[in-house]
Amino acid sequence: MKLFARIAALLCCVALLFACASCANTGENDIPTGMKNATAAGDDFRLYVPSVWNVNTAYGVSGAYFRMSEQSTVSAVKYEITEDMQTELEQITSAEESEAEAQTSADTEGESTSEELVLGLSGLRIEWFFMNVLLPTVEEMALGGSLDVIHDDCKSTTLSGANARQYHITATVNGESMHFCYTVAEKDSAFYVLSFVLVDGLYESLLANINQIVEEFRFSDPYLPDDYVKDIDENAEAPAGMKLASNDDVAYRFYVPTSWTVNRDEAIFAAYLASDRSSVSVVPYMPDADSMSVGEFFAMCEEMMQNTAGEGGYELLKTEKEIDLGGRVATAYTYTYTVGGVKYQYKQVVAAYKSMIYSLTYTALPENFDAHLADVDQMIDAFVFR
Repeated sequence: MKLFARIAALLCCVALLFACASCANTGENDIPTGMKNATAAGDDFRLYVPSVWNVNTAYGVSGAYFRMSEQSTVSAVKYEITEDMQTELEQITSAEESEAEAQTSADTEGESTSEELVLGLSGLRIEWFFMNVLLPTVEEMALGGSLDVIHDDCKSTTLSGANARQYHITATVNGESMHFCYTVAEKDSAFYVLSFVLVDGLYESLLANINQIVEEFRFSDPYLPDDYVKDIDENAEAPAGMKLASNDDVAYRFYVPTSWTVNRDEAIFAAYLASDRSSVSVVPYMPDADSMSVGEFFAMCEEMMQNTAGEGGYELLKTEKEIDLGGRVATAYTYTYTVGGVKYQYKQVVAAYKSMIYSLTYTALPENFDAHLADVDQMIDAFVFR
């Protein structure tokens, strides 16, 4: 569990925070018997897990874990199909589509044959996504030579009525034998992925839970929870033209321009612009070692990004030292990083304070990045450690 918690903590510093803030109640009253809702705010599906599992949606990702002491997690994530991905998918399927048309015309039972071929094309697209997005992530973590795709468990299925495929990978990660199980569906210009990551000792005993979670997964309207994850004083004092985006649970004051929307549906403190979903977040990190420099911390983040982004998916553009963040000497790193096939640009301002490392991270699409830098600089100037 420690390895994956560490990965999550590091990648939170560069994660895109595009979840929608809300306060309405969806009136969820059809939760399957013996299960509970593990859906994050804004996700257009419902992830249900057995009641003995522990819901974990604190960082805006639908998910849960079975046991804290051993890796046993499930998550559900939507990957929008980008223009680059669509180009790749069209190239792969164009030949198959031509063959489908020819076979349909020649077959006396054209309708049924066409339906069978369409299912084949769907499988091809999902297979491409698995091979190019999901599998490389496991390959980067796995001990060399330990990764094995269990082909007998890779098969076509459905997910809430959508065509889907299941995949099963085993690998040794950080000295432990792990199982990575995916159910992948394509729907409405996006891939939906149910991911299970389990230590070998829990896989067999939780297999029935895995099947139940997949069976009860549902596509739906965006989820609007009853309550916010965190409270923020909307009337708190703030610099002119700004508002408070944090509370007394943390060792800092994070202010954002009033035009930005504070995200209250995640454990981390963040805000975004409704116009183009550019965002700024503040994430703390507790080092394992007695002390860690800002440079050492970013080197870990950088290694993680290089390992998960694939070839050409990460590029450091600029490093600025002697930046003031709440009275602490900070370093600002500007880079691009590809997440789920989408390229984003970041400015990550990192400072050390009372044995912790803090990252104030601005995330935007490259074409929107420069437009909001003045707002981000205002946030940096107003930031205060308590």
